[in-house]
Amino acid sequence: MKTSILIMHQIKRIPIHKKIFNKAFASNFVECSLTIDDIPYRRTFPVIGTKLEFIASGSGTKLHEYIDHRHKQLGPVFREKLGGDADLVFVSDPLLIRTLLLNLEGKYPAHILPEPWVLYENLYGSKRGLFFMNGEEWLENRRIMNKHLLKEGSETLLEGPVKTTVRKFIQKMKYATESGTFVPNLESEFYRLSIDVIVAVILGNNSTIKPNKDCEALLTNFSESVKKIFQTTTTLYGLPLHLCQKFNLKVWRDFKESVDISLSLAHKIVGEVLSNRHHSNGLVKMLSDEKVSDENIKKIIGDFVIAAADTTAYTSLWTLFLLSNQENTKAEIRSRDKNYVNYILKESMRLYPVAPFLTRILPTESVLGSYKLIAGLYLVVKMLNISIEMFCRKHISSVHTIRKYSAICGNYYKDVNNVTPIIASIYTSGRDENNFSEAEKFLPYRWDRNDPRKKKLQNHTSFASLPFALGARSCIGKKLAILQITELISQIVDNFEFKCLNKTEIKANTSQVLVPSTDIKLEFSRFESASKDRSI
Repeated sequence: MKTSILIMHQIKRIPIHKKIFNKAFASNFVECSLTIDDIPYRRTFPVIGTKLEFIASGSGTKLHEYIDHRHKQLGPVFREKLGGDADLVFVSDPLLIRTLLLNLEGKYPAHILPEPWVLYENLYGSKRGLFFMNGEEWLENRRIMNKHLLKEGSETLLEGPVKTTVRKFIQKMKYATESGTFVPNLESEFYRLSIDVIVAVILGNNSTIKPNKDCEALLTNFSESVKKIFQTTTTLYGLPLHLCQKFNLKVWRDFKESVDISLSLAHKIVGEVLSNRHHSNGLVKMLSDEKVSDENIKKIIGDFVIAAADTTAYTSLWTLFLLSNQENTKAEIRSRDKNYVNYILKESMRLYPVAPFLTRILPTESVLGSYKLIAGLYLVVKMLNISIEMFCRKHISSVHTIRKYSAICGNYYKDVNNVTPIIASIYTSGRDENNFSEAEKFLPYRWDRNDPRKKKLQNHTSFASLPFALGARSCIGKKLAILQITELISQIVDNFEFKCLNKTEIKANTSQVLVPSTDIKLEFSRFESASKDRSI
């Protein structure tokens, strides 16, 4: 207890900026006596644990709400078995999350993938892109991608393709609203738009490859198969995966088919671009000039398309949903500088972070807050959906190493199968009143430091909202996503009136990412204003 008091006393004396950036904050208190056993937990009956509560709350589809409720009960750090045998430790403190991502992830940050994706890769030998890479292979390819997608000046590659593709999308919507109102299938439309944007980025501005009917059909098929990957992954969640695969059940067949089709079409699209690389100036040509092999280009770009489609589609959908009953906010978008749309997007992602949790594997023994974490423990800041057994097969190369990990765990963990995942929630940190005043309200002006209305909001911890994560393995498509979504929202608000037709309340479900509990139906009609000149 004295050690705990000393640690907390010393932490309180450290200025906020040093708490965040000084590595000593996270790693120098190695004499800490607090372990996972000291973390608060929900006391329940033996064997049953909290399984019934978890099931009653909606199980996996309402995981973000269940964890948020538990944080309100037990505080920013707690542990729970969550229906399984292993303790999971949940963290929502923004300082601890930031410290993890900036100081503790190591040279080769590693994260955990959904188990169906890993099983597919292991069974069929499908080599994948950055999302699946680790170690030096990941670092080498990530540095190349950073240069073209994240470094200063990368907007030069992205802006033209984004604006051109969004302009075509808006023209299509204008055509659909010529005779009155229009209620599109926004989920499918935004999936396709996201894929069209990335295809435009990989082609560049002067490509000789021109769309035709066959190309359009291929991209539509690809869009639907990518969407199905995430839907079928969610269906497999909580089921005995290896039995589903072993007996080739329909749920596994649907998942496998969606991945098969998506990877095949992705490689076909990228292969076509590669064969014409000398007549383009897009991302594929740039990677080729960096001496990245054709095989790696196919893997990296294929996975990039699959990951980005899901992220940008649902963020766009949630943003329009939030704006649908905000006439004053729409008027502000139309009258103010286009930078105001950035505040709209930040506020939308705070309330509905597309990934409500994030993941990292700690490379060394570390202290996070008041608790010592064992080397090799993986910190789940995203819901894992992967067994320790699968983790060992993918990330630990030999029996000797597994025994070494077991020895490190000592008295706390008798073998590697008892390693305890530690989970922190981005959804909770973004909706915590301690981090954001009036946290449940959609108030974009909270992000504008010059807006006088902001003065009424006492709490504003900007890094408590981390939709793109932080650190070396933060979202590689961050700039592209922001450009696409802000351009899309700006053009839709400038050119259309829209309202939500849903009569029942729409909530968020956890489905790998946060998705609406039911289809969002927005009715669009033309917006006409003699005074506006920003429409396309």
